[in-house]
Amino acid sequence: MAPLLLLLPALVLVAVADALPSSCSNVTCGGQVVQYPFSLLNKSDCGYPGLGLVCEDNATLILPVQAHRYRVVSIDYQAHTVAVSDADVDEYAIGCPRLHMNLTIDTTSYWLQLTPSDSNVTFLYNCDKNVSLSTAVELSWCQGDGGKRWYVLPDGGTGAEAYEYECEEVVVAPVLTVHKEGIVGGPGAPASPNGSIGEVVRAGFQLMYNAHSRQCDGCERSGGWCGYRHNQTGAGGMKFSCFCDNGPKADHCVSGYGMFARRDT
Repeated sequence: MAPLLLLLPALVLVAVADALPSSCSNVTCGGQVVQYPFSLLNKSDCGYPGLGLVCEDNATLILPVQAHRYRVVSIDYQAHTVAVSDADVDEYAIGCPRLHMNLTIDTTSYWLQLTPSDSNVTFLYNCDKNVSLSTAVELSWCQGDGGKRWYVLPDGGTGAEAYEYECEEVVVAPVLTVHKEGIVGGPGAPASPNGSIGEVVRAGFQLMYNAHSRQCDGCERSGGWCGYRHNQTGAGGMKFSCFCDNGPKADHCVSGYGMFARRDT
């Protein structure tokens, strides 16, 4: 009897996967597989809120956060992490990353959080005064507006340095801590994550995503797939839906509800 009990969860997961609605099927973008609980916005109904991705030109996978674009480097569905980098970096010379947006993750957010592998660096753009901090690295090979200077603070700084040294803009960016030692040298440094500041930022950082919620867990325990659909009422917007083998339901799949607990996400 024991071997039969060990096989039962695997058989249940196969059965749930076979029941996956066509609107929830895995898709690819730029060679990367997008699967539940992520989804492609406007192309898939299934997926968790805050985990909708955009496929640009069928080649680049983008995670929108606070109306800003972050290029998806990889998704680890086992560890529940997604590696991303600021898409702004792709538009500038590799040694002169010109970022425009501070990433602020709400600590109360349920879906995305920074990981212990991340730490911050601070960029000071177009400074009138010479930044004399011992930790400051001048990006002397980058041309600021009107000959003004750019700096990076590998220790993260506080952001107040922009006022002290009359810098026009300050941007705090998360990076992988293991790559911080690469913030040295000029544009001729080796083209690797530890080679230049541009590569350090391009290497990105990690976000951890939460693969469960009370509402979605109830749907999944019934054998369904959590998602959202456009509300057809006058109120508009999106409404929660539980996608089942026999069509979307408002809360959970009727048959077999509560029989098995899905653990495939």
